[in-house]
Amino acid sequence: MLSSKYVSASSNKSGEITFLRVTVAFLLLIIMLEAGVLVKTLGMEKTVIVPPDIHRSFWVSGSEVSKSYLEQMAYWYAGLALNVTPAIGEYQKGLFLKYATPADAGRLESEMGARLAFLSRNNAATQFTAQSLNGDEKAMKVAITGNLITYVGDKKAGEKHTVYLVGFRYLNGRLHVSEFRETSEQDQFGIGAHQ
Repeated sequence: MLSSKYVSASSNKSGEITFLRVTVAFLLLIIMLEAGVLVKTLGMEKTVIVPPDIHRSFWVSGSEVSKSYLEQMAYWYAGLALNVTPAIGEYQKGLFLKYATPADAGRLESEMGARLAFLSRNNAATQFTAQSLNGDEKAMKVAITGNLITYVGDKKAGEKHTVYLVGFRYLNGRLHVSEFRETSEQDQFGIGAHQ
């Protein structure tokens, strides 16, 4: 009777030790898997492009973006394209075209190149002061109304009240510029020019 008690206690201890060994092995396996996942994800980061200055909240969802996001980005792109001197024009053109839709990059590059060539030939610079932004969320277009001041050398050569249209496409989680052109007060979104 005494021997069966010791055999039973020894069997229980052996069962407990086996259970603890299996538990420790399982926990080690989980730790190894977590360490592998951690090592694999190190260095993986996602860069999100937003306007340099965020003045209002915005949202992005599926293939749509909010009107405030479009307006803030249009303001930034207009600054890149219109606040230009011959010295910084190529840099700003490159930065602008970095965010152009692949289908429209060639056209936008030639339009901006022609504008920069004109400025260089005439030793001119332009400064755009935006006065109002009018966004169309569904069409993904923003009309920016403001004054474009042209300087030749260090003298003010002219000032023009104008409207520029910035069109966008949202592709693969990124907002791209598809259109940048001058329009008019009467047809801010340039609908009449494309009919």
